Amino acid sequence: MLEIRSTKKGYVANQEISPRLFEQVGNTIVRVICEVPCYVEANTLENSICTYMNSFMPDGIEVKTNHVTIHQSSGEDTRGKYIENLDFQVYI
Repeated sequence: MLEIRSTKKGYVANQEISPRLFEQVGNTIVRVICEVPCYVEANTLENSICTYMNSFMPDGIEVKTNHVTIHQSSGEDTRGKYIENLDFQVYI
């Protein structure tokens, strides 16, 4: 499983992002851990992670999602609802 941390400085992955992540079955699960609360909808965060992953892919290979959210942990404070953790499926 690929783990991506959302930090104040941006995203940080726990392993190299490359087409090799998809060798077995063409898809993988991504776990996003928000070190700072992410005040966005799950689909927006998932799209943002795909954009981040695509920045590491060679031309002609695109990471996509059908917004298959496997798990989501969220909270709410005075600023609104936020995401703490999110697991979802991506594919190429």
